[in-house]
Amino acid sequence: MTEHNYLYYIYKYKTISNLLKYKIINYNVNMETCSVCLEGIIENQILKTLSCGHKYHFNCFKKMVYHNNNFYIKCPMCREVNHNIEKPFKNDHKQNILMMCHHGVCKLRCVCHTQNGLRCKNRSLLMNYGKCYIHNKNTLKKEYYRLFSDYLYHILCSNYNWLTIIYLLDVGKKIIIKFLNKDNQVHDILQYYYRYLNNGNYRRNGMFYMNGIYEYYDLEKVSKNWIDYCINKNVII
Repeated sequence: MTEHNYLYYIYKYKTISNLLKYKIINYNVNMETCSVCLEGIIENQILKTLSCGHKYHFNCFKKMVYHNNNFYIKCPMCREVNHNIEKPFKNDHKQNILMMCHHGVCKLRCVCHTQNGLRCKNRSLLMNYGKCYIHNKNTLKKEYYRLFSDYLYHILCSNYNWLTIIYLLDVGKKIIIKFLNKDNQVHDILQYYYRYLNNGNYRRNGMFYMNGIYEYYDLEKVSKNWIDYCINKNVII
């Protein structure tokens, strides 16, 4: 079977299991297997090679990152901690963001309804709460994709819990939109956090009140429904 035919059948039958089921290939095919989903690994797919050298489908790697709350996962094969935090694409910043988001982002329809009570037919936008431009106009513009991509990967190098990560992504996005430009860097976003954290008015019982950052910078507060969805599903949308 040629590589061209093989890729055609992968596209048609979706999974290696189906290829085996319909006897398109057999178990003697020389193929690496992803130890997370137990499906075959093909070089044309978007893969993640951990620092130990073991390869996984990037989506499988993403699920492990979601579960671990950061990129420093333990390899399922050898248990070595991963140190490879390279992005999957060199210059496609939008795709780098999408690769770490829920698979329906920018594909599924807007979650909102029209005035007639019908489901909106527009597509959801990147980091826009599952909404289209009509239902949430404060969107992340293309010129900010590089900065937000860097920020997203920076946050996923941390050791925060998932709730904190979701809040940091939302606040960081809104700081970028309101205060920064396409030439800024991640440390410029962090400066806004440091400025807030050094404001004594937002301490409660000796601890920082992080929700207060929305008030401090006059940012629109995020919907609790969106927070709950991201937490319950353990995803980024």
